[in-house]
Amino acid sequence: MRLKTLFALLTLTVLFGCNTAEVKAVRAMPINHVDLAQVKDGTYPGSFTYGGFKYEVMVEVGSHEIRNITITKNRTTSHAQAAEDVMRRILEQQENDVDVVSGTTTTSKALLKAVENALEGKR
Repeated sequence: MRLKTLFALLTLTVLFGCNTAEVKAVRAMPINHVDLAQVKDGTYPGSFTYGGFKYEVMVEVGSHEIRNITITKNRTTSHAQAAEDVMRRILEQQENDVDVVSGTTTTSKALLKAVENALEGKR
């Protein structure tokens, strides 16, 4: 029985490309504040790759405010869907470095980094 469990965990790790060190690194990763006064009007793509998956967003800026954020690529798990609430927090607070959604730290951080990268013009 233990061998089957170990094999199943190993298979999931390989399939999803995640390992404990990578998870810890993403959870500890800083989300750098972007000064919206320095961001020109426009719609900016941003992405962040973690666990072999590329999270993608489109961030619309107008009059130095974040007007809209569209997640164009996210995992379909319940945790990933719950993490999308960080976008509401960004829009409400007009800051890209908001608190993560409890229980979805890693995916929240991945989405926040994608937004940061969009606002900084990174892709």
